[in-house]
Amino acid sequence: RLPPPMSIFSEEHLSAACAYCFDVLVGHFELEHKVPEPELPDGKFPLFVTWKIADTRQEWRLRGCIGTFGEKPLLQGLREYAKISALNDSRFKPMQKKEIPKLAVNTSFLTNFEDGKDCYDWAIGTHGITINFQHLMRSYSATYLPEVCPEQGWTKEECLNSLMRKSGYRGKINPELRKSVKLTRYQSVKAKMTYKEYAELRF
Repeated sequence: RLPPPMSIFSEEHLSAACAYCFDVLVGHFELEHKVPEPELPDGKFPLFVTWKIADTRQEWRLRGCIGTFGEKPLLQGLREYAKISALNDSRFKPMQKKEIPKLAVNTSFLTNFEDGKDCYDWAIGTHGITINFQHLMRSYSATYLPEVCPEQGWTKEECLNSLMRKSGYRGKINPELRKSVKLTRYQSVKAKMTYKEYAELRF
């Protein structure tokens, strides 16, 4: 039986990880800003850093999200992907300094990877999923973090169809193709911090 993912991280660890992402981003724009290194759990983890920005109605929208399934020491991974997701997500323009006060950061540490028996062997809201499949000698793969499916209100089938499109596949989606999908499910330990919460910690 796999350990609960939350058992690895304390609330203090999660808060420190989010604050560190803000420190790294602020330090990118303000060279004099000191970036203290927090104490985080030992070990290497796949991770994602997601930036969201408040719009004029104070609703959060995606501003950048990039991570890695390669296992990285937490400090190194957070330092790299806090900047990569802010500056190098090809879906968005590089972040500007003036946007920082409107930001929130989400960190996701990925744990408990398991092979699914089939493409439906996962639980909405509990698991993130990665799919791999082939069509006409070409390989396709894509992933969604655990929060994506419930946030969109999708069924499993709708989520899988969207994920197939995300992989770049543009052909017909049918039961035979879904049956060929190899699925890996995983869980994540998530934390969120707004800039206001960060500023209260640091300033």
